[in-house]
Amino acid sequence: MHITALPLAVLAYLGAVALAGVEGACSGPNTRTQPPTGAIVVDATGAYQGSFRTVSEGVAAIPNTTAEHTLFILPGVYNEQVIVPKFNGPLVLQGYTCDATSYASNEATISHKMAQKDLPPNTPAANARVSTLLFKSRKGVKVYNLNVANPEGKIKQLGQAVAVYVDNTDYGFYGCNFTGCQDTLCANKGKELYARSYISGAVDFIFGQQSKAWFESCDFESIGAGSITANGNPGSSNLSQYVFNNARVFGSSKASGYLGRPWRPYARVVWQNSELGDVINPQGWQTWNGDSNTGHVYFKEFNNSGPGAATGQRVSFSGQLTAPAVITDILGKDYESNGGSTRSTCESLLTATKDVHPDIRLIPFCILPLSNSMSCSNDCNLSD
Repeated sequence: MHITALPLAVLAYLGAVALAGVEGACSGPNTRTQPPTGAIVVDATGAYQGSFRTVSEGVAAIPNTTAEHTLFILPGVYNEQVIVPKFNGPLVLQGYTCDATSYASNEATISHKMAQKDLPPNTPAANARVSTLLFKSRKGVKVYNLNVANPEGKIKQLGQAVAVYVDNTDYGFYGCNFTGCQDTLCANKGKELYARSYISGAVDFIFGQQSKAWFESCDFESIGAGSITANGNPGSSNLSQYVFNNARVFGSSKASGYLGRPWRPYARVVWQNSELGDVINPQGWQTWNGDSNTGHVYFKEFNNSGPGAATGQRVSFSGQLTAPAVITDILGKDYESNGGSTRSTCESLLTATKDVHPDIRLIPFCILPLSNSMSCSNDCNLSD
């Protein structure tokens, strides 16, 4: 399997639009083509009455209250940098799609080409400043079916070019598509969940220092030589850890990719129950620019499969687990209980269906809310 993301995003969008034009082609319980009542709408064409033409304008129109608000983004490629400020209430971002169960049918893309080289020397917080989509909002943000890209290519120096930067806690992403080259996703702070999404890059394309993030049933494409992860857990207190469960890893260049390297000496990353393609080098993991200070890293694997999963040549500072990591260890003991800012009245439904629909129980919010119930206040669509 080989998926090339943003370069084909526009073609995919045009194809999906053409498909949607066929009677009945874009219908059913998994479509998200109509904004829910009360949503703020973004429409690049301006045809939707009362809509905003840019995502930034739509974000600026969100009231800063404690109530949940929804931003619905209609089809289009929005060439802009978007900053989501510190709202006091929960927030939903929903992209237009004919099939909300996957990233493959997403039709709303935010794209912004910028790298650290474009900033003045010694600019503070450079990674955040070059991000296509920067989240500062307080906890309780849910993002569905949205493509985000930083199309900056490989750069020898100062090449950091972030697509998505998450700088607060209790964030959930479902059916999203994040594309870049270096530092694609900064999972930087708090508890974060990514499910059924696609993330591509070449160098350290998932990184951060203070987040505990769980990646469930996601696809990762290595598009060049380098490590997928660069966890920066700063010390022995375990402020940060990434767990990848039921992932698929692939790429076109054999043995050119690695599962991770330690950005900081106490880096923590686990890959488990995942299909690792031959893009993964037999050594599995790298040091940080030749730094041999790996005595405190926690690089673990469990029950992986595929040509990249063979452990015979793994580096000495990695290891195998005897049991899988547990999601509540990453997202908290109350993850599957009532309450919490990311819960909804759908929680009991999700918990009740965990044996029938295992993917759904892993998401701390309604994966597929009905089109007239974006906030999950009334019902959930539990079909796949």
